[in-house]
Parts: sequence; C-alpha cells; structure tokens
Amino acid sequence: MRILKQKRMYEGQRDMLYNQTFNLDQVAFASEGIKDAQQTMSALKSANKELKGMMKTVKIQDFDNLQDDMMELMDVSNEIQESLGRSYSVPDDIDEEDLMGELDALEADMGLETDGEGVPSYLQPDNESDFNEELNLPSAPSGHAITSRIVKAEDEFGLPQVPRASLRG
Repeated sequence: MRILKQKRMYEGQRDMLYNQTFNLDQVAFASEGIKDAQQTMSALKSANKELKGMMKTVKIQDFDNLQDDMMELMDVSNEIQESLGRSYSVPDDIDEEDLMGELDALEADMGLETDGEGVPSYLQPDNESDFNEELNLPSAPSGHAITSRIVKAEDEFGLPQVPRASLRG
C-alpha cells in the first residue's frame, strides 16, 4: 500500500514538473516573440524615417510630368512609325474585287494585242520596210540561231544568271 502511495506521489510530482516546464517554455516563447516584435518595430521606425526623408526630395508632380513627357514621346514615335510604314502604291480604300476586275480587263486588252501565234502586236515585225531603208539598217537575220555555242547558266530558281560585267559599277 505504501509503495502505491509513493508511486502516486511520484507520478503527481512528475506531472507537476511537466506542467512547470511547459509553462516555462510558453513564457520563453512569448518573450522571444516580444523581442522579435520590438526588433521589427525598430526596423519599421528607421525605415519610416528614411522614407520620410526621401519623400521630401521626391515630388509626385515630377513623376506625373515625367509620365506625360513619356506618353508624348511615345505618341510621336508611333506617328513616325506610321508615317514610315505608309504605303504609297496602293491606297487602303481600294476593294480587292475592283482590282481583280481591272486585272481581267488588262488581260483582255493583252489578248486583243496578240495575233494567232500568241505574240503581242508590239513584238510583231513591222510590215513597213521603208523605215529600215531610211536608216540604212541591215535586215534582221532569219533562221535558227546556233545555240550550241551559247551556254545559258541558271541560278537556283531557274532564272538566267546576270552577267558579272553588269554588276560592276
């Protein structure tokens, strides 16, 4: 019986010690929290003083003026870009169907200028020989040209290459 009483007494003392340690830990935690809050408050006060000092030198009107100037410069830049990007050849208000109709009319005109062989009339030989006689020009050669000597070089697009002599200034 006596051992049971001692056991209960020791358990009670143990529980009391656990509670005391828990309370001490809680107080230490609260103390650390207050110290952290004081340091934070001190840092905020010093930052507030610095900001007030900086705000004395900075004027909101200066920022507004700077923003207005930047907006004006951006507007001028946009106007310059629009001016440089303007198309001089085709107005914006031309309808695509009107253009197609004009192209069809040009093709029809070109068809009238060709004879049965598909050669345009302006490339047809003149029937008036008096002009050649007046200038004393020789007549154009007739017959087939000799193509075995002429080598036609083509570029990667299948077009004839430009002679090198014409590229020199």
